Amino acid sequence: MHDVSDMVVFVEVVRQGGFSAAGRRLGLATSVVSDRVKGLERRLGVKLLNRTTRTQVLTDGGAIYLEHATQIITDIQAMETSVMAQGNIPRGDLKVTAPGPLGRQHIAPFIGRFCLVHPYIRVHLTLEDRFSDIVGEGYDVAFRGGPVIDSQFAGRLLFESRRVVVASPVYLQRSGVPQTPEDLKSHRCLVFNGESHFYAEWRFGRGVSKRSLRVEGAMASTNSELPVSWALAGLGLTQKSWWEVAPYVSDGLLQTVLDAYEPDPVSFYAIHPVRSAQSRKISLFMEAVTECFQGFGDSVYG
Repeated sequence: MHDVSDMVVFVEVVRQGGFSAAGRRLGLATSVVSDRVKGLERRLGVKLLNRTTRTQVLTDGGAIYLEHATQIITDIQAMETSVMAQGNIPRGDLKVTAPGPLGRQHIAPFIGRFCLVHPYIRVHLTLEDRFSDIVGEGYDVAFRGGPVIDSQFAGRLLFESRRVVVASPVYLQRSGVPQTPEDLKSHRCLVFNGESHFYAEWRFGRGVSKRSLRVEGAMASTNSELPVSWALAGLGLTQKSWWEVAPYVSDGLLQTVLDAYEPDPVSFYAIHPVRSAQSRKISLFMEAVTECFQGFGDSVYG
């Protein structure tokens, strides 16, 4: 008889990038994880991973097995969720991902309240500024800012927010106020990106005037909150969502510039894979988070 737990161990090794990390995730010793994968390979008669001292690389057979195993595990989880939903008390685990600033300021407090109301639902929240592979990494719900979600996901629009360029009054007094986006070439720009480079695409204008401008950064980070901290310290200008900087603008610590070139607002969504649409725990979570953000867009639009 096939042991689904071996399948789970293998998929986790691939997701986590190694036996030790998978063991920590699963609560198993590294040696146990290694033995389970080796046992799976012996049973299949196929090598699934090419191992070196530092990495494990999928073989062609391993890639095929991973694709089907991920689907089987997802189906099992959906089946168990469906069965549990027949009970009177919603229960189960939710794996959620959100960008750092939104997660810390709003999603984490919301989840705290949600878990008090639904004590048999456990939520694991991952905060990261990269776009996760929602299906591949096994997330139930993801919070995203950007364009409309694609067809493999369902979701709710939570709010819209302005996109503004800000700097401290000290910086603007010292370096001058840019009058057009092209003036940014002579200014210190503070950028966020998910790569190890110094540029970012900043959006300006609406309608026929809509465009993106590649901005070279004097300072850059993969952490989306650092450009705000740098701007507060008088180190340059940054473009951020209004909700991230509104308190500092209200207190006079930051000032908006290039307001005449402000782009269309950014939409923020809570999304989940379409296949989990019937999950009661996800349905409850989506309903609660939508209610939580009612009126939020109006309050942050400025």
